[in-house]
Amino acid sequence: MLEALHALTNNKQPFVAFKLPNAMEVNLYYQKDDQLYMTYDFSEAGFLMAPFVDTDFYSYIPSTFSHRFDLPSSDSVLCSDLTVLDENKKPFVALVQQALTEFENSDLKKVVVSRVLVVNASDKNSAQTFQNLALLYPTAFVYYWHHPATGSWMGATPERFANLEDNRLHTTALAGTSTANEGQEAEWTSKEMQEQQLVTDAIEVALKTTFPSVQLKISAVESIRAGALWHLKTDVLAKSSDLSIAKVVKALHPTPAVGGVPKDESTIFILKNEGYDRKFYTGFLGLFEGDSNADFFVNLRCAEITEKGYNVFVGAGITSKSDPINEWKETQRKAKTFCQAL
Repeated sequence: MLEALHALTNNKQPFVAFKLPNAMEVNLYYQKDDQLYMTYDFSEAGFLMAPFVDTDFYSYIPSTFSHRFDLPSSDSVLCSDLTVLDENKKPFVALVQQALTEFENSDLKKVVVSRVLVVNASDKNSAQTFQNLALLYPTAFVYYWHHPATGSWMGATPERFANLEDNRLHTTALAGTSTANEGQEAEWTSKEMQEQQLVTDAIEVALKTTFPSVQLKISAVESIRAGALWHLKTDVLAKSSDLSIAKVVKALHPTPAVGGVPKDESTIFILKNEGYDRKFYTGFLGLFEGDSNADFFVNLRCAEITEKGYNVFVGAGITSKSDPINEWKETQRKAKTFCQAL
């Protein structure tokens, strides 16, 4: 597998390698040309990569040419010491404080703010990093996307955006972050519980508004582990003959777990105040086949691959109960998910 990814990268051929949650194999889609394929109506089939900012068209790599590899054993994890430049604590804390002020003066109830960590690695081995991610995080959706026109990205995300099949939709509300000692579950404060409920409620309202006749089933909140972190998760199941990828994307993206509540106000706050372009971070990505079948994940715990190394993206959900320093520490813990694989 590593040799194949190296060869495709060196030849500048577009490809995406990905591992589904709990799978022990890696799928590879690749192109024999350098065209940037775009979908406007999801009528094609392939692996889609969508940005944070809403758009009417999305990049994808067709499923025409594919291959499959078995994952090696966990002994194949090879990591090295890399330099992480992390000098943006002060502006991030100020951004959180700005969000807290916004809560007092607007209808904003939650907003997810983020930052970028620069990792210098001139001799980086991106194929090995991808393999490390796949072995370190077996329950995550792990991917490595490479296209000369969009740049190269990889990540290990714990969050499903939308699984759509046979007029049935499965999405998740994932919010709140905590840690716990080995063998123990996380303990949650009212801040995390409130944040999780805001996300669940917003998804419910969005689906009922877009699909008035929808049948919804919302699970109880549970704690799930993602690497060294714990999150609160609620499964949302929807059934409707009106379901389609285009309508679901319009209703839910960006989800409250990566944008905020209300959706429009939080997105405006992010674009105005965050100070950088998220690009594909907190977008969605994954498989689709026509407008009624898809398995998409939220692009979290990810990095953009650069000539000098990696730009690692991390964020935190801010509510009126947030403490700026604690939110900073949360982004530090989230950064370890990707950086551990370097």
